[in-house]
Amino acid sequence: MPSLRSPLLHALGLLTLSALLPARLHAFQTVVIDAGHGGSDRGGIPGQHLCEKDLTLDVARRLRENLDAAGFKTVMTRSSDATVPLAERVAVANRQRDALFVSIHFNAALRHSASGIETYYYAPAAGPIAARIHRELVTTLPHEENRGVKQHRYFVLRKTRIPAVLAECGFLTNGSEGARCLKPAHRQCLADAIAAGIKASASPATKRG
Repeated sequence: MPSLRSPLLHALGLLTLSALLPARLHAFQTVVIDAGHGGSDRGGIPGQHLCEKDLTLDVARRLRENLDAAGFKTVMTRSSDATVPLAERVAVANRQRDALFVSIHFNAALRHSASGIETYYYAPAAGPIAARIHRELVTTLPHEENRGVKQHRYFVLRKTRIPAVLAECGFLTNGSEGARCLKPAHRQCLADAIAAGIKASASPATKRG
């Protein structure tokens, strides 16, 4: 199958995403930021060299800083290298009102050539938000393969009562992509792109200040 890194296919992917985006914005003023894994849960697959839990926390912190500066209230499911069960992450999300849940992850595969960015949602209401976040990610990082927006029954997506999105920000098992993810500037781009997608989804009247 041709790679979506092709400029033409990349452009077609963006057009498809744009067609899925409704005009209506969502009313939320709080963003629950979930740094995937942590503590005893390193993330990834057995034998993986790069540690996912550290990179997800770094992107989550950068995302929080961006959103705080934009006037959103932010809540972190973890702000340190702590083990937080999935049920507790969901409980944090479900205690919030007028909120959005965004979970940050990096991908892994036994096939080291696997690469790219993909974004997940479960509840239909979260689909347009996932599409906006994904559009910002693949627009900001056009050299990364566009793996699309997908619906999935991940626990943190299925059990939250607020709209929930999970971003897979690249494959740490891919040599080139993993090397990029180790660069602070790249992780800042990821955080800023996710923040841009969140801002594009929120009604301005719902933000603080």
